Amino acid sequence: MVALHNRIRIDRGKAKVATAMTESRRLHLGAFMRPVGIHTAWWRYPGAYPDANFNLRHLVRFAQTLERGRFDAWFMADHLAVLNMPMAALKRSATVTSFDPLTLLPALAIVTEHLGLIATASTTFEPPYVIARRFASLDHISGGRAGWNLVTTSNPDAALNFGMTEQMEHGERYRRAREFFDVVTGLWDSWAEDAFIRDVENGVYFDPERLHVLDHKGEFLSVRGPLNIARPVQGWPIIVQAGASDAGRQLAAETAEMIFASGGKLADAQRYYADVRERAEKVGRDPDHIKILPGCLVVVGETAAEAQQKRALLDSLVHPDSGIASLSIALGHDASQSTSTARSQRSRRATPARAAASASSSARGATT
Repeated sequence: MVALHNRIRIDRGKAKVATAMTESRRLHLGAFMRPVGIHTAWWRYPGAYPDANFNLRHLVRFAQTLERGRFDAWFMADHLAVLNMPMAALKRSATVTSFDPLTLLPALAIVTEHLGLIATASTTFEPPYVIARRFASLDHISGGRAGWNLVTTSNPDAALNFGMTEQMEHGERYRRAREFFDVVTGLWDSWAEDAFIRDVENGVYFDPERLHVLDHKGEFLSVRGPLNIARPVQGWPIIVQAGASDAGRQLAAETAEMIFASGGKLADAQRYYADVRERAEKVGRDPDHIKILPGCLVVVGETAAEAQQKRALLDSLVHPDSGIASLSIALGHDASQSTSTARSQRSRRATPARAAASASSSARGATT
């Protein structure tokens, strides 16, 4: 994730909101960790650590490397269910096991000093009180480096894991997410920054006048409060969003300080950028306070040719079963059926020479 902006959003060293001189421009870099890489075959690449996504020692090394490289943040994706894909593809996926983000990131906070720590947490299933408490804890443990990637969950398998037989429809999920945001941020405001006076002589630990009880009752949520942890170091941890739908863009425009956007064509990215800024302005927010970071897959090489060779090797390690499953998810359609149909059509059109070559290839494969 990269972005170029005119303002610095936070000073991670001091964990305070800050702005830079308007004439300065800074490139912001975030590493999208899942919790290692997003390419399906990363764990098979020569020299890689196949167990890295579930090996704390490796993850610590990665976090410290990012910090030395002046990255702004470690951005950790998450799933609340094993991915719903055919077993032929699932058995080749390293995503079936990974740490819970809000368990891993506090550990990484201890071994880093400036790296932002952004965890994904869903508004669809988990209680807002628990989410508010965990992120407040992370913000205190890290000295003000926490960020919340606010998402809704559409995976029906995740719904089954939380005792629901049916998934919420799209619009309902986003209405709940908006209310969820209000509840969590309201809970973060439970205590004033100067609430804990800790008057040892008189035996008074906090000032009751500096405590606020939320007492929220809404369409989806009922939460009394207050939160039983002090106000986060940043006031509110940074809010991150990645919505691409109309409802997702609106939620981002209303709540987010950082948006993780998909890559793609420049013209599409520019339209997305303009749309979100316009929406933010309509709800009374300063569009410059929203930082949009487009995603990109980077392959490093001494030359372009070397990088292309590395990418070709990486792509060659993707098994067809994995590729078809990924294509099916992207298309929202079972690509294996289309692939089978295409193979059948090619077979019917095959010339005798091609058929013989195919048979010869099969024979050689059987005898090696």
